[in-house]
Amino acid sequence: MSLTFPRWRLTHWRLPPLPRPGLPTPRLPRWRSLLPVTSGVIVLLLLPALQLQRFPRSNAAGLERLVPVAALIQSFAAAPARPVPALWQERLSQPLAARLWARQQGQWWQLWGESGDGGTLLAISGRAFEGLPERALPANSFRLDDLLVIAADPLSRQQLQQQLSRTARPPKGMEKRCVDQLRSAQTVAWTGTAVSQLTGALAPLLGRFQQGCLVLAGDATGLTWRGEATGSGKAAAAAELAELPAVPSRQPLPATLLLDVEGDRLDLLFEGLLSRQLIRQPLVDRYGLQETLLRRLGGSPFRLRLSPQPAGAFQASLDLQLQVGKQRQEWIQWLAQLREVLKQQGLVEQLPSAAERAGGAAADPAPPLPTGVWLRQDGTVVGGWRWIRPTAGAPPLLSLFLGSLPPPVPAPPLPRIELTPAVATLPQTLRLRARPQALAALGLLPPALPPVLQQSDQLELVARWPAVAKGSSSGQAQALLAGSLTLDAAPGTAPAESPPRP
Repeated sequence: MSLTFPRWRLTHWRLPPLPRPGLPTPRLPRWRSLLPVTSGVIVLLLLPALQLQRFPRSNAAGLERLVPVAALIQSFAAAPARPVPALWQERLSQPLAARLWARQQGQWWQLWGESGDGGTLLAISGRAFEGLPERALPANSFRLDDLLVIAADPLSRQQLQQQLSRTARPPKGMEKRCVDQLRSAQTVAWTGTAVSQLTGALAPLLGRFQQGCLVLAGDATGLTWRGEATGSGKAAAAAELAELPAVPSRQPLPATLLLDVEGDRLDLLFEGLLSRQLIRQPLVDRYGLQETLLRRLGGSPFRLRLSPQPAGAFQASLDLQLQVGKQRQEWIQWLAQLREVLKQQGLVEQLPSAAERAGGAAADPAPPLPTGVWLRQDGTVVGGWRWIRPTAGAPPLLSLFLGSLPPPVPAPPLPRIELTPAVATLPQTLRLRARPQALAALGLLPPALPPVLQQSDQLELVARWPAVAKGSSSGQAQALLAGSLTLDAAPGTAPAESPPRP
């Protein structure tokens, strides 16, 4: 069997004959009459591409490559009227820093690598260095597409370049939205590495905020922010602006409280701790808190309060109020088992006096609920539990406390969370108010947190998770964030220019 190929006839590709004198001009094919129009359309289509080659899109490719390798990155708007930042003077010579600062436009960035030990890196537009040879660039710098990145030393530059060579994926989902915000607004974006470095021992409480970004706005009184976060690091669906919670109203937290947190589920805050085997197993083996109660504990609406203690063995006391609902009897049975465990550990139960029992019976005719206040051998109260009857006929709340007995003030009803009969749960919300300056004075804040936070009078944060399907992990869902920071009126405070350092 042989293969034969058709013989192409070159006559099909011959040009039409030229006109001869005295003969009529041959009529051109119809498509040739459209040639000027087609050429014009092609030119119009090519013009944008030619312009993009001549004027590359600013702050695009380089930033998209930086964000995936940065543990923490913050953007700043051009502000030539303000003094040259210290970072610019450290990474550039003072004359060059002053000249570039006066001519800057758009955004600039500072960031920290995943290793955390390479110091602060500066990223600026590379337009001012176009056409210059590598030897003319600032020390420890390199070009990254349309950006110039300046490291603290040669080793930091080399480490970042190696990370960039290994990371070629384009940002997607939430990471892509964070890149867009870093390009156009004052924004901070972070990963789990930065969370661990900044918060230290508190990092397990922030398991649902391992990756995210916030758009910042500052004034003389403080900061406000809105953004998103996730605990999975996976791309989340785009957030609708209308779904973002409102920025808190900065209502002052009473001086009797250092921290006030409330939420629709306790695992919004303690999921990272309760999921650790080193934490769960002692709760089961030593204190009898079985898996069923642990799950109910994680799903209980709660309020957590931290109060200062001017005197005594503790700097502060912790009060955790739980809405146990219809499972109250099961919690009462567990508290009876816990009472025996605490006695075996050498603690002494403080029984209420006859006057307290009589006063409590007169004030509340309902059947009494078991309480327990536990002391060391020297008489120091170390913790216990009690039942609180909120107003408006709400079911009693179980209050577990560490340290001194909290004052017996009526507590407002906690938020209730119910499962819908269909396939989803209601949106979940976590609200936090704190006085960071007072917490820092007691040594209760991680020292690596940025000074602008430790010196603030009050911090407010609202996190909201959308409705999720039953059986899915709500810890992997996207959280919508809003918050504010009320700063101490200290001279020279510049909230928008005071980024955190991991």
